[in-house]
Amino acid sequence: MEFYVERLGLRLIDQFDRPGARGAHIDLGSGCRLEIIDARSQARPMTLHERADDRVHIVIETVDILSDSKRLGLPEPKPTSWGARVVTLRDPDGVSVWFLEWERAVSPDELS
Repeated sequence: MEFYVERLGLRLIDQFDRPGARGAHIDLGSGCRLEIIDARSQARPMTLHERADDRVHIVIETVDILSDSKRLGLPEPKPTSWGARVVTLRDPDGVSVWFLEWERAVSPDELS
């Protein structure tokens, strides 16, 4: 978190540590949040220079996924079974990038 909060000056919203996931939410401004997941909580942590797979992903939370997807030329958002709409793609390094809009407010207890 030090890089994002102290070096880049972004605001830490919250941190979480629950079974299967540990990480934090960072405020990106304009209604967008960055979720960072600690890969060490995974069964097989990543090592340096290993190509990204689905153990590493970036989630950008937004309050208007439809406008964001149109503005960025992304596919239509798809509903999930867990109360969100998402658009997924991969960056040039193969990292999965998700744009996510919650359809309703979700408490941290619901995610554990």
